[in-house]
Amino acid sequence: MKRATDGGVRLYQVRCMLQGHVRLTVLPQDFLEIDQLISYLINKEDSEGVILLGHSTGCQDIVYYMRRNTACSRAVRAAILQAPVSDREYRATLPETAAMIDLAAKMISEGRDMELMPREANPEAPITAYRYHSLCAYMGDDDMFSSDLTDDQLRLRIGHMSNTACQVIFSMADEYVPDYVDKKALVERICRAMGGAEKVEIEWGNHSLSNRVEEAVQAILDFVKREVPKGWDDPWS
Repeated sequence: MKRATDGGVRLYQVRCMLQGHVRLTVLPQDFLEIDQLISYLINKEDSEGVILLGHSTGCQDIVYYMRRNTACSRAVRAAILQAPVSDREYRATLPETAAMIDLAAKMISEGRDMELMPREANPEAPITAYRYHSLCAYMGDDDMFSSDLTDDQLRLRIGHMSNTACQVIFSMADEYVPDYVDKKALVERICRAMGGAEKVEIEWGNHSLSNRVEEAVQAILDFVKREVPKGWDDPWS
C-alpha cells in the first residue's frame, strides 16, 4: 500500500506473511520480503532512497535486515524503531511460558521447528516452535531489546545500526514492558548501543501509541524531514 505525502515522500505499508498477530515465518523470510520491496522501489518507482519504520516486532525485522548488508540495503537512508520492546521479558510474566520454551526447544532439537505449538502457547494466533523460541528464549533470534542484556550484548545485536540514521520512539506506558523495567534507562541504553540514535519518549503512550497519535506522528515527520533521501548510492554500481 502506498500513499503520497508532502515533500515528494511516499508511504508504503509492508505486509509480511502474517497469521493473526504473530508471524508464522522467520526473520529471514521477512528480510526477503523487505528486500524485494526495496528492489521494486529502486527499479520501478525510481526511488531516491528509503526510510524504514518498524512497529514492535517490525523493529526486529529492520535490525535483522540492516545486518545482512545487501545491495538494496544501501538505499536505506534512515530507520525508525517504534516500540522496540522485549517479547521475552513480557512473556516471562505469563505462567505458561517456561514450559512452552522447553517444549519449543525440544521440538527444534527433533527437527520440528516449523511445526505449530499447542494453542495455549499463543492463544491469539498459531505460532511455530522456532518462532516461539526466537521470541521467548534468552538470546533467541528476536531477543534484541531486553533490559537484562549487557551493554556488550546489546551492541552485538543492534550496534550495526550505528551506520544508519535512526530514531527510537519508546512508549513510556507500554503495556508490554513489565513494571520492573526502568524504561528511561532501557531506551537510553538501546540508543547508545545503536551509536547515538535519536531518542523520543512518549509519556503515557501505550504500545501502539493509539492514545498519543498526534505526538508520535509529529516526531516521525520531523525526523523524516531531516533525513529525507537526497540521492542514494546505486547498489549495482
